[in-house]
Amino acid sequence: MIITMMLALITMTGWAQTTKTVTITGSSPALKDGTLVLAGVGLSGNVADTVQSGRFTFTLPVEELSNGFLSLIGEGCPNFSLSLMMKPDVTIKLTGTDCIYPLWKVESPIPEQQTMNRITEHCRDVIKELIRFEQKKDWNKYDSISMVYIKQQMDILPTLPVDAASLNVLWRVSRPMKNMKDFPYMEELKSLEKSFAARAPKGFEDQLAEIHTYIYPPHVLQIGEEAVDAELFDMQGNKHRLLEGLTDGRYLLLDLWGIGCGPCRMAEPEMREVYGRMKDKLEFVGINEDNLSTWKNNDFSKRIVWKNWNDGKRGSSISSRYCDEGAIPYYILISPEKRIVMKKSGYYTGMFLGLADAINGLSIKQDNISAIIVIRNMGSASSRIPTLRPTARSIK
Repeated sequence: MIITMMLALITMTGWAQTTKTVTITGSSPALKDGTLVLAGVGLSGNVADTVQSGRFTFTLPVEELSNGFLSLIGEGCPNFSLSLMMKPDVTIKLTGTDCIYPLWKVESPIPEQQTMNRITEHCRDVIKELIRFEQKKDWNKYDSISMVYIKQQMDILPTLPVDAASLNVLWRVSRPMKNMKDFPYMEELKSLEKSFAARAPKGFEDQLAEIHTYIYPPHVLQIGEEAVDAELFDMQGNKHRLLEGLTDGRYLLLDLWGIGCGPCRMAEPEMREVYGRMKDKLEFVGINEDNLSTWKNNDFSKRIVWKNWNDGKRGSSISSRYCDEGAIPYYILISPEKRIVMKKSGYYTGMFLGLADAINGLSIKQDNISAIIVIRNMGSASSRIPTLRPTARSIK
């Protein structure tokens, strides 16, 4: 899939230290020296290498079979990413004769990569069309071809094994459905999801449950409605309840974020300041949307000082109930009476300081309607401050 905000993926804290790695090599005589190689596991990536003499070689930390990606940024390279299945102690070889790396030959001993190769080959012509219209910036034709791409992926999925690769493609196809109206192939997608659930081996229950919530989205809670609870985990594996921070009369701010999300990371210093200042009135709960190993091993994630949790489902248990749009960062403020009083995507400088001022101006004994009015009008004095665009959840 195209990456609409590639630079937001670049994390500057470096790879986590681990002894397990996957090796990736690539070559094409068409690549220009200095072309950047971005790669990662899950949804977060880094600059892994720079092309020299048409070649690149690098290793990535990986603890288990994982979905990953590679992208090239340089002259002639499309704004796409190549999905790769990664596993410890494996070498993956990429070769091509041009700069269209999403269609290069991928040699790998990983069976799931063979699944990905079959999907790519089936969709080769439409991928070429997507690249052509993206480079011409013909967005009307690009959007229509994107729908053809979705349909072609759906068409080949029934012929493939249910494995980590095919499930990842079904996940990518299903995730936009929450916000897509009049999807022309919805009945086919429902049938496909049912077939995958029936054929899937043990171990994929969480992924299938997440996909189900996209195709059959539950009611999204709105401002004024009562918050619902959920189960999450801290980095030590201890279980927690989402609303446990409300027991002492404080407000609760939910922060849905990802390691590869630039605005999420930019918000951290201001959040840290407000958290230190407002501990007696405001509790923070960070809900990470990366896979567990990426979240646990990242230096940025480790330095978060407030509640730093993960549901093991890339945040779907929370986003499916609370979020109106598929973007992060996404913030939900819950009153001590368990009412939702604010929902907002994106971050701008001064936002949390304004939130602190709004809460400090409220009496805990006020009714929820007053709280909603005050919080929803929060920041009106600073509305001239530019707002950073939120980072799309689905980036591959």
